[in-house]
Amino acid sequence: MIEPQQYGQQALQEYLLLDYVQRLETRKYGHRAVHIHMSRMKPFHRRDYHIRVATNTFESYVKLYVGRIFVLTNNDLIFVWKDKSIADVEPAVDTLRYLFRDDPLSQDDSEETGFCTWYNLNTEFQEFLLLCQHLDERAKKLQQNLNMRAAQQRDKDETLQPIDAENLAQLEETIHSADLSEHIRQQPVCVFAHGGSKELHPVFDEFFVSITDLRNALMPKIDLASNRWLFQHMTEVLDKRMLNYLCKRTFKTHASSFSLNLNLGTLTSKDFDKFDETVRRKWPGNVIIELNQVDLFSNLETYLKVRDDFHERGYRILIDNLTVESLSFVDRKRLKADFIKVAWREEMTDNVIRKKYGEMDSLVKNSGRERVILCRCDSPTAIKFGQSLGITLFQGRYIDQMIARQRRAKRAAKAGQKPAAVKPAAPKPAERKPTS
Repeated sequence: MIEPQQYGQQALQEYLLLDYVQRLETRKYGHRAVHIHMSRMKPFHRRDYHIRVATNTFESYVKLYVGRIFVLTNNDLIFVWKDKSIADVEPAVDTLRYLFRDDPLSQDDSEETGFCTWYNLNTEFQEFLLLCQHLDERAKKLQQNLNMRAAQQRDKDETLQPIDAENLAQLEETIHSADLSEHIRQQPVCVFAHGGSKELHPVFDEFFVSITDLRNALMPKIDLASNRWLFQHMTEVLDKRMLNYLCKRTFKTHASSFSLNLNLGTLTSKDFDKFDETVRRKWPGNVIIELNQVDLFSNLETYLKVRDDFHERGYRILIDNLTVESLSFVDRKRLKADFIKVAWREEMTDNVIRKKYGEMDSLVKNSGRERVILCRCDSPTAIKFGQSLGITLFQGRYIDQMIARQRRAKRAAKAGQKPAAVKPAAPKPAERKPTS
């Protein structure tokens, strides 16, 4: 039995549910349960108000049917009752379906992806117990992660000071005079097609400034991202330095194309015009502009004005920094973007949580599977997950490692083939060197 002190306040309901069900094992007959999958609904229908309304719907049933209701950390509801049939509780579930009738989930009756799951504990007790144990483990893991993040944030708060206007002015002056080449990173986006071949092919290289390295080098005690507006101003300064760097330096790419992560405001600057004339017009491949989704939607009018012009000039447009949740609000085709990037997260593989992302397959399909890039891929699991959705474009540290191994193997193979490929003529006896 798990002790409740192992949980935080958020995870307490999962502990109570598991404890309650374990105690039911010897008197399970006559009990029923229903699992309302609120977490599968659209974010709009999962606000605190909606959860309270849903919970209140079962209040009268709790008293009438000797029931218990549990509100889980992911907003799902589980109602357990005794001596009444499933048909007796269906009116409450139908009421919820009606209240949330605007959500597609309310009309879904399937066991795997539907609005609710029913359990007869007379015959399905072990299945229900396993579910509760899984929910318990997941809640415990979530709480551990929250505690870890809180501890990291406390450590961060103790060591880093928020950026202010004075810090920004000092940083801006330093950026103008500093050599940023040490902080510029280059990371490939690769195609990893389905099939037997595991070889990666770079499609384009992204150039960006490592903010962490920059902070450690210039202002190690300042949290550069603590103020959104000051941070954006700083990135606009970095944009111009990056453009100047590319105009003045000879740089190499492993792919024929490259991308730059820029602010929308930078695209109408003189620095960008200079880059367009000096670099882009002479570049044999594509130049891709990566725009952060927050910046894009905050300045949508500007985006709509420049988008078609940039396409006509040969640029490609990529919408960056999408999550699974924001993917449902971004229509790549309507925005006329060429690519979108979705950030990989470890919890995407959780068997129960993944049901929440069941719509991701259709969203990826609608966006065009060949146009979606799964980034921040730090493990083979990320690649497998992306491929299960038909995604073929990947970026991240694990991809970097694979590319490095692939290049080393090619160099080694090439070096090993040279003696066989070019067979030297046998030297004359008089010219033969003595052997030791």
